[in-house]
Amino acid sequence: MNIREINSLIYLKKGRQAAAANEVETCVSSYAKGFYLRCTDDGFFDIEFSSFFYYQFRVFLLSRGNFDLSLNEGDEVSKLIRKTYDEMRICLDYSPFNIQGMDEWNLLRQVEIDFSEKRTPFLTA
Repeated sequence: MNIREINSLIYLKKGRQAAAANEVETCVSSYAKGFYLRCTDDGFFDIEFSSFFYYQFRVFLLSRGNFDLSLNEGDEVSKLIRKTYDEMRICLDYSPFNIQGMDEWNLLRQVEIDFSEKRTPFLTA
């Protein structure tokens, strides 16, 4: 087990403890950090994906009504967020419109994944 995996487990434990203490902000932040570490590569930090991930994971957790989150479910949601981001990046990169810089970031900020049905999520903008 490497340091990244250990750190992710520490964050997930903090998230569970915060959930038990009804500390919503700490819970959401800890879970997001833990699952972000689990779904990204060591040594590469993408600020754009990081912001997108934290926002989408926050939306997911706050829409649940409870904060009891298993590793499998968190990993599944993380993969969904990553897949959505990667598909949007491809669409933006191959768009006939010149969407760059702040316009690109503003577009990404407007996306919300609908987590109400994880099997067939859709984007809202």
